[in-house]
Amino acid sequence: MSRPSFSKDYRTYGEWLKAQSRDSRYAKEIIRKHEKYPDKSLNQLRKLKVSDYDLSQTVWQNLTSQQKSDRNLALSVLREVRKGESLTQVLEKRGLRREFVLKNLGNQLQKSNGKWIANKTDSLEVEMLVYSKDGVRTIVTTSSKDRSRIAKYFNDVQKALKNNDTAILQKYKDMKIIDAEGKVHQFETDIDKIRDLEAGIEEPEFLEIYQI
Repeated sequence: MSRPSFSKDYRTYGEWLKAQSRDSRYAKEIIRKHEKYPDKSLNQLRKLKVSDYDLSQTVWQNLTSQQKSDRNLALSVLREVRKGESLTQVLEKRGLRREFVLKNLGNQLQKSNGKWIANKTDSLEVEMLVYSKDGVRTIVTTSSKDRSRIAKYFNDVQKALKNNDTAILQKYKDMKIIDAEGKVHQFETDIDKIRDLEAGIEEPEFLEIYQI
């Protein structure tokens, strides 16, 4: 079965692209959408709303439960690509579609010379658990920098508990995390208090985003 024409005037996307001024806002929008959905026609691409192909800038509180789960999953893919794995390999390994990941990560993945490259940092909102001076808190982080800090903190918490070594956590004593609501959180660094916090959590659920 032959592939449907890209549009009434152009048989393929390539033919359409050659006839366009790529600097126009319209062309840039279609190019961006086609990159995410290469199988759609020009008419279908025109009708796509931002929410249909990019959820990356949607604030955490406005996401559905499924969309929150999808963002966490997409972030785990982003982390692997940042470590050097190719997007194609990660998607095949996890059984995911490229469109799914791009919809949740937006421009955090960009194509360069035929290869998908991950931005070094991002500002995606994600909910994470922290042991703060105010107790166990679930906060919405706003950057990969803060996610990394929290992940490293929990990694060091386990080391500190295992070795009964308070010194491991001293570097977090004055460190602060500002959440999506602008509230400031400080890490708990007292081992005895951390033990009490962990004892009060029946089934701590650490998502993949807690990995470094």
